[in-house]
Amino acid sequence: MAIELRPLDRHRDRAAVEAIDTAFETDTVFELVTAARGIELVERALDRPLTKRYAIDEVFAPWASWRHGWVAVAGEPGEAPAVQGFAAAGYEPWHERCVLWFLYVQPAWRRRGVGRALLDRVEAHAREAGATHVWLETSNVNVPGVRAYERLGYALCGADTRYYGSYMPGEGAIYLAKPLG
Repeated sequence: MAIELRPLDRHRDRAAVEAIDTAFETDTVFELVTAARGIELVERALDRPLTKRYAIDEVFAPWASWRHGWVAVAGEPGEAPAVQGFAAAGYEPWHERCVLWFLYVQPAWRRRGVGRALLDRVEAHAREAGATHVWLETSNVNVPGVRAYERLGYALCGADTRYYGSYMPGEGAIYLAKPLG
């Protein structure tokens, strides 16, 4: 199974990106425990599994400020290759970081190297731009995503228990970063 990465064509690839199923299921969440000088993620079991789906239409919203995007194209043997993942990032020179704005992978293609390939491309772009690190934000309920990022070298660097307000009640933002060597 070969995964082809290519730059996103905002017009040609839009429908394929918007068709990515962003849903995930988790039976745990991270509680954000904050103290005057500390943050801890405490994993808590849920009474029943939670399914969460991110709004994919945000990718192309007028306020979305990412500048670079890539798609991962792959297919099962005998099938036509299709967009199986998408990543978007933007370099912020004032603090030498590359922000990972979006990373979505079709459920059937998760844990098959698509996310890793997209993050490798984002990190290569970040290095080319002069970034010292890649930074991202996700929700405390995205336990599968946080675990994946941790496997790929990202670590907790901050949190905001009020970040989402009424947009995603009961959820807090987790910030992860990976230094680029």
